[in-house]
Amino acid sequence: MNHSTVPNIPGIPVKDDRPLKEKVTDLLKMKKYRFPGAQPVSFGSSQLEELQNHDYFVAEKSDGVRCLALLTVNSRKEPEVYLFDRKSNFHVVQMRFPIPNDPTFRKCLTDTIIDGEFVLDKEADGSLRLRFLLFDCLVIAGKLLTARDLMKRLGYLRNDVIRPHNEMIRKREDLRAKQPFSVEFKEQQFTYHLDEVFNNIIPNLKHGNDGLIFTAVNAPYSLGTSEKIIKWKPANENSVDFKVALHFPGSTTLPGVKDYNAVPRVELLVWQGGSDYRHFDDLGITAEEWREQFSKNPRELDNRIIECNYDPEAQEKLGLRSPWRFMRYRDDKPDGNHQSTVDKVLRSIRDGVSKEELIEKIPAIHKAWKGRKASAD
Repeated sequence: MNHSTVPNIPGIPVKDDRPLKEKVTDLLKMKKYRFPGAQPVSFGSSQLEELQNHDYFVAEKSDGVRCLALLTVNSRKEPEVYLFDRKSNFHVVQMRFPIPNDPTFRKCLTDTIIDGEFVLDKEADGSLRLRFLLFDCLVIAGKLLTARDLMKRLGYLRNDVIRPHNEMIRKREDLRAKQPFSVEFKEQQFTYHLDEVFNNIIPNLKHGNDGLIFTAVNAPYSLGTSEKIIKWKPANENSVDFKVALHFPGSTTLPGVKDYNAVPRVELLVWQGGSDYRHFDDLGITAEEWREQFSKNPRELDNRIIECNYDPEAQEKLGLRSPWRFMRYRDDKPDGNHQSTVDKVLRSIRDGVSKEELIEKIPAIHKAWKGRKASAD
């Protein structure tokens, strides 16, 4: 079973986050607050034509935790960075993101929202290093960028956010020592460089990976699910976030009492919206796996959100009741995947676009890209 380590959001939790949510809502011109991060759709066979007909960037899909950051300054003009996840939990960290072209690094960005993910890199000496990989910019210095295409948004991200920060880190050792994590641009390639991602980038990662993310070059930033952001996973990495309900058997000696020393049935529930969940399947887990991982605190799974991957080979090999296997807790999410998302994942599993099929498509994607470029010139 896969037990990838997902980092915790760093910083100090913010108790009264209403002003921050109001700030985010105002900057993004939303009617009311909701987590604004763009969410991908699952890859299906129809997306092969989409990648050929439109320009996309591709990046490795890191095994980390999604996080947006609000860069601002307080009433004393001191820089503040608020990190917020899909549960809209806000954490404040002591970070500096200086404005461009300020050699003193005293003035910092304000009214800025950036998008990224935290990963834990395992270094050669075995130590873990927390990194914030940035891949989009929604607002810069009060200027709303969501209607602009990805190339323009990435230009602002690199030139106005990452470059001044890295320059400060290089020139100010005193400030570098105070940074709670490193800040880096997440490299993205044109889709016709897919072989480079598979053969060189992914094998050399210091953190976990569970697929690819394709993002349309010319599309705006969507606040919510976007058909122009596509996630691809290998067949055995296709995953769904479920809510868990544990069903322990009754005690053989005490009528009406549950036997919490026994192996329970682990029911997987799919979110229907609101507080409604419905039965989907049971978790595929052996008695030995249960004892090794959960028996010390047998009810810790109950009502938790967990990510499960689809692995029919393990089901057959181990004689499990279900192909859905435990990967990790998703305490960063308030609910499991909605039924509509689960349906798309199941369709992606059914369509089953393999790594080999993606690579075979590269020449056609490259030819189409060159044709569009020639027409534009």
